[in-house]
Amino acid sequence: MKERALQLLKQIEHDIAANRMILPSLPEVAVRVRQLLGNADCSITALEQQISKDAAMAARLLKVANSSIMSRGNKVSSLHHAIVNLGFSLVGSLVTQMAILQTMSKSRDVGRLEGFVASSLRISSLSHSIADQFDHLDPELASLGGLLHDIGKLPLREYLYSNPEFSMDERLQFELILHPYVGAILLKHWSMPDVLIQIAFYHERIMRDSPGQLPDYIDVVLAANLMHYGTDQGRYRAFRNQPIPALQKCLRTDRLAELEGSIEDRMEMALALIEN
Repeated sequence: MKERALQLLKQIEHDIAANRMILPSLPEVAVRVRQLLGNADCSITALEQQISKDAAMAARLLKVANSSIMSRGNKVSSLHHAIVNLGFSLVGSLVTQMAILQTMSKSRDVGRLEGFVASSLRISSLSHSIADQFDHLDPELASLGGLLHDIGKLPLREYLYSNPEFSMDERLQFELILHPYVGAILLKHWSMPDVLIQIAFYHERIMRDSPGQLPDYIDVVLAANLMHYGTDQGRYRAFRNQPIPALQKCLRTDRLAELEGSIEDRMEMALALIEN
């Protein structure tokens, strides 16, 4: 199966190059916001003008700013105020996440899509909370990595469903094997940072042991993924009771209660991105 999957990957790469497989694009607003934030002279006014071009995105940002964890009881009534309260880093992360969630919503497999989005948001929240325990990691970058780690499944599913010669079991097997590769290709297409591309590519290497005693971003998302799905059953059951390096580096037993509370706070914010 792995040999067939690698042959299929070569075909996918060829089809992408020949424009027979069209990768999804990020909404223009998200691209512009990322460009603005990359400029040291970026202003609140410039961000406000750009985000306001997408009414739905602006409304979601206001909703996040008014969530109990962010507002602290003070109502936020304008996009300008929301940007001030949230800060540039969080605004950039949220806009990117909202853009990706919009892109996810275009999948034809609505039933599986709902589960995919819910899992992605949970793993994103877990990744943020884990990274927040370590001074050398940026929790927002980890959060984005958690949201994007499985992104390759979406274009891959569309591609596999458009090829009726594959059985349902074959589609699921190909998806499991190939989604890290396709995810890395998609994130390169979106000009995402190298660390996010690496997360997508390596997150299924469960026994990966990163150099040093402290976790890197791949460790964080790998640990979050395992915390979400567990190892008692399902696809990760082969790793049950094994000493997994990423978990050993990421989970600090003296801060587990604090971690759990942080996860729930972050999930509240994440749900504000998708709930009406």
